[in-house]
Amino acid sequence: MKINKTLKINASADTVWKVLYTNYGDACHWASTVNESQERIVAGSDYIGRTCSTVFGDVSEIIDQVDEENRQLQYHLDDIPFIMKAASAHWKVTPIGSHTASITMDLDVTLATFPALLLGWMIKPKMRKDVYQTMEDLKHFAETGEQSEAKKKSDSAYFKKKGKKAA
Repeated sequence: MKINKTLKINASADTVWKVLYTNYGDACHWASTVNESQERIVAGSDYIGRTCSTVFGDVSEIIDQVDEENRQLQYHLDDIPFIMKAASAHWKVTPIGSHTASITMDLDVTLATFPALLLGWMIKPKMRKDVYQTMEDLKHFAETGEQSEAKKKSDSAYFKKKGKKAA
C-alpha cells in the first residue's frame, strides 16, 4: 500500500525541518498517532532511530538516509506491529517562500498476509486517514508551536487508558 501526500505549511522550511528531523525523537510532541517516542542509538548505523507507541502498536524506526541540504529524510520500521510486514517513509520539505513550505510524505507499507486478507478493507482507510492527520498535526505544530486538537484528544485517551491498565 502506497500513500503519497503533499501539504502546504505556513512556516519556514527550516522550522518544519527542525520539527521533522532535528527533533526526530520528539514526534510524540506533535503527532496524534504517536503518543510516546524516544530517540535511540542504532548499532552499525550512521543515523539514529526512534521508538514510538502508536495507534497501531509499538514501532521502532531507523533512519536510512538524510539529505539536510535538500531537507529529505527516509526511514524504515524495524520493529513493527503484527499487521505489517514492512514499512518505510520518505519525507521532503520544500521551501516555497521565506515563511512557507511544502511537506511531502511517501509511505510504503506491506501488510502481513493474514491481516491484509481479513482486515485490509478496514486497515487501509484507517492508515490513510492517520497519515493525513499526522501531516495536519505537523502543519499545525510548525505553524503555531501548539499541539492540534486531534493530538490533545489522542493523548488524553491514550494516557487515560494506560493509567487504567497500570492501576
